[in-house]
Amino acid sequence: MRQQKQDWRAYQQSLKQRQKIKERSRTLKKGALRGLAGGALVALVVALAIVVAPRVKETFTAAPPAPEETPNRLSQDSLKGLLAPKPLAHLDHKVLQVTQGEQELTVTTTLDLELQALLISEFKRNIARKRGTPRYVAAVAMDPATGRILSMAGFSKDKGITNPSLEAAYPAASIFKIITASAAAEKLGLTPRSTLSFNGGKYTLYKRQLNEKKNKYTNTISFRDSFAQSVNPVFGKLGALKLKKENLSGYADRFLFNQEIAFDLPVEKSILAIGEEPYQWAEVACGFNRVTRISPLHGALIGATAVTGGKIPAPYLVDSVTTAEGEEFSVPRPPTLGRAVPQQVSTTLNELMQRTIRSGTARKSFAGYRRDPVLKNLTLGGKTGSISNKARDVRVDWFVGFAKEKKTGRSMAIAVVVGHQAYIGTRASAYARKAITCYFSHPPEPDRSRIAEARQTPSPGDS
Repeated sequence: MRQQKQDWRAYQQSLKQRQKIKERSRTLKKGALRGLAGGALVALVVALAIVVAPRVKETFTAAPPAPEETPNRLSQDSLKGLLAPKPLAHLDHKVLQVTQGEQELTVTTTLDLELQALLISEFKRNIARKRGTPRYVAAVAMDPATGRILSMAGFSKDKGITNPSLEAAYPAASIFKIITASAAAEKLGLTPRSTLSFNGGKYTLYKRQLNEKKNKYTNTISFRDSFAQSVNPVFGKLGALKLKKENLSGYADRFLFNQEIAFDLPVEKSILAIGEEPYQWAEVACGFNRVTRISPLHGALIGATAVTGGKIPAPYLVDSVTTAEGEEFSVPRPPTLGRAVPQQVSTTLNELMQRTIRSGTARKSFAGYRRDPVLKNLTLGGKTGSISNKARDVRVDWFVGFAKEKKTGRSMAIAVVVGHQAYIGTRASAYARKAITCYFSHPPEPDRSRIAEARQTPSPGDS
């Protein structure tokens, strides 16, 4: 009996030993398979690296393909060369004859001649006055939907300024409040009816006004009314206490300050410089400085963003260039110069600028517009700005704004700057009203692209 138990135990131990041997064998097989798979993968990667790497290197180091030759294509730089010798500050005709080498070219501009003639006539009449004559006056009007320049006219008594519409020689003044308002609407979430406060005068900017202290002398005002009435301490506080240097410079960059503006003629860069002190931020934010400068062309682009959903139109003056044989050159153009602000902010700007016309600083120039046979059919908006030059012998006067037909959607963006001397003559906003009335008094000129499409599209009777 004892012998049987010992045999049984021995048998059980032998079974356990065999089981362990089998498990070890399985483990070794799995390891070997994994090792083989890993080795194969490494080998594959190495092979791919050897084959593909030289090709990748060749792709990135190879010279870019040469552009296709396009003999009938003109760049904006080429246009600048063609137009530079021409006096375009107050062009009174639509077609120009220019020479490129031995070739005679016909340049057709985008100008609305009726509007152009009106502005030139108004400018000449006021410059000829004995009293109230300006040092300079310039205006740019454009179609915000296309970037087409409708009018570009200007005169200047200052030496060195050949085309005042394209010179950034003028302090932006309160026009910069458009940029500050955009930043405040997007970054701070301000709406037109948001309530703000200030102490002291509306048009002063003292350091003691740049705080949030409230007392019995504190005034409250809505965002839209502070914009429409151009209240400096409100915008100064937004700049110094809330937006600060980073946001002010960032939004100025969005609106193309300190940048080249792509156009058919050279445009001087608009200048923005911001210091490190909060009071300097306040000065920039409300336009209470002479360092921030813009051109009328740039002003029109800024005004256009209120009706384009925040996009900056790509402006152009040349409609077509053709040879004596009738062959036309193509001029490639970007659809826009980028987006300055989102749609919602553009809508806010639109409402703020409408308030300026209704009850703000432009209300006198646009008095009775609701009863005017032309203006009553339009949505009107704008921003004024004024500041004396350093010598205090010129009062810089701005209007930047828009007009849009309520039924058709046809629109205009316009910027006017006037340098008043000893006496204040016709204001920038008054010139703008006359220009808007003139433009919307006559039907739009046929759009060339639509005409071309119509010519190419067969009518229902064609086979």
